[in-house]
Amino acid sequence: TYMEKKFPEDISQLPVRLYKLINGENIIAYTHTIDDESNGSLIHVEEPMKVITEPDNHFVLTPWLPFSMGSLHTIEDFNVLLKTDLQDDIKAHYKKIVLDEIQHDQDLLVEQTKLMKGNATTH
Repeated sequence: TYMEKKFPEDISQLPVRLYKLINGENIIAYTHTIDDESNGSLIHVEEPMKVITEPDNHFVLTPWLPFSMGSLHTIEDFNVLLKTDLQDDIKAHYKKIVLDEIQHDQDLLVEQTKLMKGNATTH
């Protein structure tokens, strides 16, 4: 499954970046590679999360593409106003949310499988 990668020992080495898109959205994503092409760059990201800032300056991370089949996506850099590294505490928060969400999805899949099988038990 996705996100089964070797995370660096030091959270500061985690390639999680903030992207401010030209449409105003802010996303945080695990950044794989940036491919430079003659007509621009393609940014390959995994598990992008949209940053929603609340009036009290707290923020919430929600899946950027919640109905997507995959977790890997490509952003063309002309859609990006700026990209920046994040503070370590934000990287840790992102990592916890994404990994917890993946675990939740796997647990949900197990539960749905049990339901489909009718939770068969023998007596």
